[in-house]
Amino acid sequence: MRLILLLSISAIFWACSSTAPVDIPQPEIATLPITMATADSLWKLRVNPDNANQALHYYRSLAEEDTTSFSLWSKLSRAYYFHGQFLTMESRQKDSLFMKGYEASQSILNQNGEYRNLLFSTGDESMAVRGLDANSLDALYWGMANYGQWLGTKGALVRLGQRDLIWTTLEHIHDIDSTYYFGAYYRYKGALLARDPNPVTDTTAIRETFEKAIEISPDYLGNYTLMAMYYCPLAKDKDLFYQLLTTVITAPSNQSLPYYPENHYEKGQAERLMIKAEKENWFTL
Repeated sequence: MRLILLLSISAIFWACSSTAPVDIPQPEIATLPITMATADSLWKLRVNPDNANQALHYYRSLAEEDTTSFSLWSKLSRAYYFHGQFLTMESRQKDSLFMKGYEASQSILNQNGEYRNLLFSTGDESMAVRGLDANSLDALYWGMANYGQWLGTKGALVRLGQRDLIWTTLEHIHDIDSTYYFGAYYRYKGALLARDPNPVTDTTAIRETFEKAIEISPDYLGNYTLMAMYYCPLAKDKDLFYQLLTTVITAPSNQSLPYYPENHYEKGQAERLMIKAEKENWFTL
């Protein structure tokens, strides 16, 4: 019965879903020069998958010519993440995209002299991360975001082996800018706490962490979907799960927001989460 209800909800809010037609202009790609300005223009229109694909291609082409631009390589890492997170459903393709995004960030971080020297002298990537400053923040975050998604499909032993690096990176991001990328520290921390290889017995801290992300950026819909995905099944809070995802699905589509494309695709994520939870009996006691 609930599955039928979910499908009805999906139909009602079809105009808000990731599969709904999007009234976004499509540039004449074949006539566009491969420049940073063109790539950035396409990226702003990334809600259209064709534009997102072409932006990734342009960033990749530009990066082959310029191996020292932190801004360019950070954008490339982020573009890989966007494709892996929102535009690809096949698990092996996702893995490949996330790893390429991580490798892009590592390539440019190695251009930082202090990072490179610390990594060479200590052999400890966690130690090297602490030497990075705000100029490296975008590359550091998107590398971690990609790597975290790649690790998410791996076994507990693999995740446990990378635990210190991920946590060190996350805390260093917080030290540089605690509100960076619309509450990224808190939503990422909530997800990490929820799927930590070490058993979690108290879910209060996880809930409070996600609530802090929502407080920082209440219009960033990813804060709600991640809380629903990671906190609610752990806490067996079915009512909150559907409340959070309904908030996402019914949220107005505000194209003036810098993260409108992400919000657009989060609506589809929310619908799929509802159906997945029912199929897999997440809340069956």
